[in-house]
Amino acid sequence: MKKKLYIAGQEGMVGSAILKVLKKKFKIINCLRKELDLVDQNKVDKWFKKNKPDIVVNAAGRVGGILDNATYIDEYIYTNTMIGFNLIAAANKYNVKKFINLGSACIYPRNVKQPIKEEYLLSSRLEKTNEGYAIAKISSLKFCEYLNLKYKKNFITLQPTNLYGEGDNFNLKSSHVIPALIKKFHIAKIKSHTSVEVWGSGNVKREFLNVDDLASAVKFVINKKINKPYINVGSKDYLKIRDLVKIIKSITGYKGQVFYNKLYPDGVKKRKLDTKVLDNLGWKAKIKIKNGLREYYNYFLNSGL
Repeated sequence: MKKKLYIAGQEGMVGSAILKVLKKKFKIINCLRKELDLVDQNKVDKWFKKNKPDIVVNAAGRVGGILDNATYIDEYIYTNTMIGFNLIAAANKYNVKKFINLGSACIYPRNVKQPIKEEYLLSSRLEKTNEGYAIAKISSLKFCEYLNLKYKKNFITLQPTNLYGEGDNFNLKSSHVIPALIKKFHIAKIKSHTSVEVWGSGNVKREFLNVDDLASAVKFVINKKINKPYINVGSKDYLKIRDLVKIIKSITGYKGQVFYNKLYPDGVKKRKLDTKVLDNLGWKAKIKIKNGLREYYNYFLNSGL
């Protein structure tokens, strides 16, 4: 008999990618966003009591770009803490066999040695612009870790680096850097704008991971016996935002100029994850950023966004 799997946030970019790779192996418990308010502890508890999943993947939460994080820091910390704690507590109470909790690379300190090892967590201050989101994710990670120690649970947190892919958010007020750039350059091309504004200096360096690679990593971890409480998930695509802009400009076919608006914050100067733990277990990202972005732009064009 197939094990029952619940993916919290299965309609989002990450959740839908995970659903796509796991639906044949497991019996999926479908539960749409409108059917269960994950912020409501009582509703989550009742849902787990009724459905009793064997495996849970937490891909739910409020996510957004640097400006949205900084503007709504109170909402980010509240929503993501409540969702994480409610799911983890219910999973513990109703004997979920394996819980995959998805965190974020932004949980690591602002000024930290690169590449970032898992052991650097909580070694110094966080980046202020996304502190609320980071604290929420750290709290859920630690909740999982302490339940493992106390009750011998198999609750693992994965820290993916910056994600992009099908199902992304292209709202310029709340999107991450890649969907924002794709949309800006596409609009500039079709409207023949002479320049495109890019937020920040463009000199910060970021690592990018295709969401389908993350889904592959989740599948790998579900099937693997792992003793680590939390693991980084990254790629080899580590580059300056200026270089990312050049790739996207070329892919979209935009011919105008680029203006870097330094009035907007950069965030941390560098963020590259150390992935030796997952590498040594036998998993590595496969999708190179240029190929991933070409498919991503085709997805954007075909989706009518």
